[in-house]
Amino acid sequence: MNDPLWHELLERVRQDTPQLLNDFIAELTQHEGYNHGRVPVSDLTGTAEQVFDLFLRRLSTAEHTADESSLPDALGRRRARQGLRVDQFTEAVRINFRVLWRALHRAAQPDLTGVLMDYGERVLDVVERYATEVQQSFLNETGEMARSRRTARERALTKLFSGHADDDDISAIANVLGMRGDGEFELIALPTDVVTDDLEESFPALEAHSYEDEQMTYLFRHRRKLITLVDELPELAGGYISKIDGLGQVSRAAALAKHLGELHPGRSAVTLKEGFAAIVRTAVETRISGFEHELLGDFATSVGEGLNGRLKRLAATIAAYLENGSVQEAADSLYVHRNTVFKRLQSFHDITGLDVTIPRDAAIALILTQDT
Repeated sequence: MNDPLWHELLERVRQDTPQLLNDFIAELTQHEGYNHGRVPVSDLTGTAEQVFDLFLRRLSTAEHTADESSLPDALGRRRARQGLRVDQFTEAVRINFRVLWRALHRAAQPDLTGVLMDYGERVLDVVERYATEVQQSFLNETGEMARSRRTARERALTKLFSGHADDDDISAIANVLGMRGDGEFELIALPTDVVTDDLEESFPALEAHSYEDEQMTYLFRHRRKLITLVDELPELAGGYISKIDGLGQVSRAAALAKHLGELHPGRSAVTLKEGFAAIVRTAVETRISGFEHELLGDFATSVGEGLNGRLKRLAATIAAYLENGSVQEAADSLYVHRNTVFKRLQSFHDITGLDVTIPRDAAIALILTQDT
């Protein structure tokens, strides 16, 4: 490209570089992403000078040297690491073109306007090639960063749920997950087979992290004052822990929530209070096996062989009474007269020797007859 008038025009632009840079910085720093110091002004100024120098070199020759490709690649990657969004970065490229074109137009006055028109397509080609290179580099780096973040997040969650994270690990995990290590959390354990694609896509909107093992999907987040995960995920079967003190307790809470869900399959948001009796029962079963009659009398044998209709009604009445703490409320929940409840409580006492109006006996009945 040996047109002396074209080279004269480019030299005028080069002499106008200070004004060109001022125009670029003034316009760029008005836009989101560049107006709060995320990218230092010294970085913007130094990079802009290199970019416009690259434009002028590419405009002056039909060929480009191999090292010229390093600038768009390095710039795209650096801006991605600085946290700019792709639309913010693309806007900077558009400003590059507008400022360059205005500089060319100024330099062409009054005698080289025809030359500029002749080479207008060349200007577009150079800017478009630069835009393609720098944006591809930006997107490549953004993709690499996303993959790296996903990998770091997966490793952090695996370490957290392993139950073997020490204080230093918890601090690092909190940093990766963007959480407070000493915060309060809530957690729900869901059978993985109930987690649909649509449900999984809703997790980010809940501002929750999820972790999946072979059978369960655990969803946890910072505890909120007004709305819980159960409120936002109604009727989903699983165990729920409403308050976890510190990120280091999440793995224990997950194990407990899983156990609650397994003890009450199909029930939604089983809390520790609701599942406590079943947990205690499973814990003492092996210790009292063969001696249940010491606690339940003849009722223990009936439980082992399967309750008949009458005993099932007794068990349901005991459960309703223990849940409500009131004969009348138990009667209302069972749609029977309150005298029927009194009679069934007495029948239960006759069979087992347990008076469920006495706290000790009520605790035994609650633990050993629950869900029978």
